[in-house]
Amino acid sequence: MRQKFIASFSKGFSLIAILISFFTFISISWSQALTEASRSAQGIKKEPLSEASKKWLEEVVPYIITPAEREVFLSLPNEEERGKFIENFWKRRDPNPQTPENEFKIAYYRRIALANKFFTVGGTPGWKTDRGRVFILLGPPSEIQSDYLYGRSSINRPGAVKEIWTYWNLPNPDLPYTLEFTFVDPYGTGDFKLETSLGYKDNASFPFNLQASHLFFDQLELLAEALRNPFEKSEKLQAIITTQVNYNLIPFNCDLFLRKGPEGRAQAIAFLNIPLASLKAKEAEGKNGYSLTLMLHVSNKLGEKILEKTQDFNFQIEAKEKPPDESSTYSIPLRVNLPPGEYGLHFLVLDNFSGKIGTLHKSLISPDFKTDHLAMSDLFLFSSTSGSEQGFSNWRCPLNEFRENEEITLEFEVYNARLSKETGQAHLLVRILFFREGNLITSASPLEHIFTGSTEGQIRTSFRLHNFQPGNYRLRVEVEDEISSASCFKEKELKIISD
Repeated sequence: MRQKFIASFSKGFSLIAILISFFTFISISWSQALTEASRSAQGIKKEPLSEASKKWLEEVVPYIITPAEREVFLSLPNEEERGKFIENFWKRRDPNPQTPENEFKIAYYRRIALANKFFTVGGTPGWKTDRGRVFILLGPPSEIQSDYLYGRSSINRPGAVKEIWTYWNLPNPDLPYTLEFTFVDPYGTGDFKLETSLGYKDNASFPFNLQASHLFFDQLELLAEALRNPFEKSEKLQAIITTQVNYNLIPFNCDLFLRKGPEGRAQAIAFLNIPLASLKAKEAEGKNGYSLTLMLHVSNKLGEKILEKTQDFNFQIEAKEKPPDESSTYSIPLRVNLPPGEYGLHFLVLDNFSGKIGTLHKSLISPDFKTDHLAMSDLFLFSSTSGSEQGFSNWRCPLNEFRENEEITLEFEVYNARLSKETGQAHLLVRILFFREGNLITSASPLEHIFTGSTEGQIRTSFRLHNFQPGNYRLRVEVEDEISSASCFKEKELKIISD
């Protein structure tokens, strides 16, 4: 008998990837552990775990709390500190901190409730059963097949049942597209056990078939990977990026751009350019599939962590006869909003198929856009032939390299222009200059731009690189406010190559 979970049952579980992907950053509060050590040295008595704390640790989060987190929690001196820890525990796993609800926490508790409702057997709560554990970690299966088993030497009584749970396209790249879990209830009592012994395998015989046993243990390895605590891997990556150890097995680079973000903060846009030749691909249906985990760690000038983000990227590219060369890259944009100050941006890229890691560390000065001074974003360049869909608003990767006579589109933003009292408009004069080896090569005629009813706006223009010889150049864009007489400028390096 074949059954499928209906849509209403799986409603609310669209976050199935939450528990497996590494979309959430893990940050252990080591300061709490240090505080505990200090209190112990001062002779402060440690309160025993309350029933609520003990239940939370042993019955609510045993599948998703990491060993380091568990150690910190057990070292806390009182219930007040444990309550703060629990609050931060869920915050660190919230996939959308900007929303009032923690979708991860809601989905997780819902899965526990459903596991207890459907899989409780006798005095064993559902979350403790094998089916309950799989359900909590992976969500409802794509399909369930139930079979009654008869005439098998490994089954002692009639009425034995086997259930096969099938999952399709789990977000963990180390797992196959289709993954099956086989549960056997040998006595027909409802107590299903995950099949982890050859004795339960169909057609099991003695002596063992060596090839069959190899396949069986390969399957066990996949099941272990599927049920692994999804946050332990992120914890290991965090340790690498926090210590700022350099790994160059994936030699990627990064282009940083600054613009005005919400609430006057600076928005840093980091375009990570990752060479495809350094990544392992899995080919399927004429396409090469890639799977990456990206992590960003932001520290202040004292080296203290102020922000962490992580995200999985899975993408496909048409397979070619020749492998990608060193010039073939895949660009991924990341953005983060920062108040004024000096920061360190620490990037980590993990190739999920090969296990290779690359790291990169950048320094950044975030400007103060809340002032009344005329200001500009960084300059954004891309080829005009690439289409008008590129630019800040679409987060397409900018270019620093162009061909001779190629048409270039320049885009940037201007802030804090002065409005005319008579017309309510801002009048700006834009000058574009090119330098090579410190010498002015050419300058375009000044361009006039008008903002109506707003002190800020976007400026976009195109030009062609006539008679530019191959080499390195410096582009300088100057903006003058014709009403306030204030001015500002930005510069950008670019390279012209032979056509």
